[in-house]
Amino acid sequence: MKDLLSSLPHRWPFLLLDRVLEVDERRGVFIKLVSGGDPCVTPSGTVPAAFLVEALAQAGGAHMNANFGATAGFLAKVDGFVVRTPVQVGDELRIEVELQRRLRGASLFRGRIVVGDEVRAEGKFTLALPS
Repeated sequence: MKDLLSSLPHRWPFLLLDRVLEVDERRGVFIKLVSGGDPCVTPSGTVPAAFLVEALAQAGGAHMNANFGATAGFLAKVDGFVVRTPVQVGDELRIEVELQRRLRGASLFRGRIVVGDEVRAEGKFTLALPS
């Protein structure tokens, strides 16, 4: 499943997924280990919300590639995204995305970022394909 990550248009330091755990028709589960060397980490050791949204979008993109062969798309909309507890260096993020609806040229996902048993961030987002 590593090919799913190489199919994304992102490379280090902008690839925010480390490993694919599972992908099926409706869901995808990915892992990201947050280290002090990550360029997205602030001096205080936390990860800004924008990078968490981007990690979810990349997971959605990998899901779209696995199921629909879509190799390039863009984040078109974010809805109701909240960070419940900050993500910080040392956290192992379980990035989960679930396809809610597929429209012509776009896919709506629900995503969440979990550390251990705690949901740290969640929200909905839309990925669109270039027309």
